[in-house]
Amino acid sequence: YYRLPFCRPTGGPKMASENLGEFLTGNKIQNSPYSINMLREVYCQVLCQVHLTKVEAHVFAMHIKAGYHNNWIIDNLPGANVGLTASGQQQTHYAGGFPIGFKAQDTKEIYVYNHVNIMLKYHNPEGKDGHRVVGFAVEPMSVKHQYAGGYQWDGENSEGFTKPLSTCRANQHMDHNSIYAFQKVAPDENIIYTYDVTWKYSETAWASRWDVYLSEDHMVPAQVHWYSITNSILVVLFLSLLVVSILVRNLRRDIAGYNAMSALTDEEKEEEAEESGWKLVHADVFRPPSNSPMVYCIMVGSGAQLGLCAFFTICCSAVGFLSPARR
Repeated sequence: YYRLPFCRPTGGPKMASENLGEFLTGNKIQNSPYSINMLREVYCQVLCQVHLTKVEAHVFAMHIKAGYHNNWIIDNLPGANVGLTASGQQQTHYAGGFPIGFKAQDTKEIYVYNHVNIMLKYHNPEGKDGHRVVGFAVEPMSVKHQYAGGYQWDGENSEGFTKPLSTCRANQHMDHNSIYAFQKVAPDENIIYTYDVTWKYSETAWASRWDVYLSEDHMVPAQVHWYSITNSILVVLFLSLLVVSILVRNLRRDIAGYNAMSALTDEEKEEEAEESGWKLVHADVFRPPSNSPMVYCIMVGSGAQLGLCAFFTICCSAVGFLSPARR
């Protein structure tokens, strides 16, 4: 993420502690320079300014063309992407993060999303003090920021963080109607990164805050799950029939060989006395234990299977494979 010209946190990016499951799935979490406090609204806060060199502009544009996305998390909730459809309707996607920029269809110019509206939802648990985050979404925007009065910021002076921007309205959150020009990705461009933070109360409890991610806010119909279940059942039936047909073919061949031996003479039977095929199974599978009762052996076999399943399930939970909050 920080190989591209984005704002860096004070002291440089630091890796968050991750479990084995996050490491194996490639989820490497780093801190960010964004400052968010509970129930504190933020209006067009300047984060930093980045001056693009020729090489940085080329690499940045290449990543935007390739469709790279940002994946942010707050309180282990992945950020949903709030965008506009072709008809201008607002739509939210809960998987895949949000893109770092876009390519204009008419001019083929490359633009970067240098402003984000961070929208958070909170809930008050009954009988408890404090608030809990139950929703997190990001609305990316591209804005060609300019300071009021023609002020030019070098990106280091502390005045740049407090000077008003002519492209932002006081005490109002950024929206698409207030954008006059997009931020282009080109050499010698100064990109000013800004962000808004909005808080909204939600009746969603903390225990069920992941439901919207699993159902895509009811965008995925229930029939899709039934289609998947039916497809899995058909695959299992097909493979089972394939295995049964192979076993039946081999079993018929062995039975035909045994029946042919019954028509042989005693001398020929002695020459063919060596058993082969399915008759070899009875000596191993159907042999009762000599020192323990049969029920004991069955309990040991089932108990070992259940014990191993429980052990591997606990191990997978410990490394973060089974918890959606750890992905």
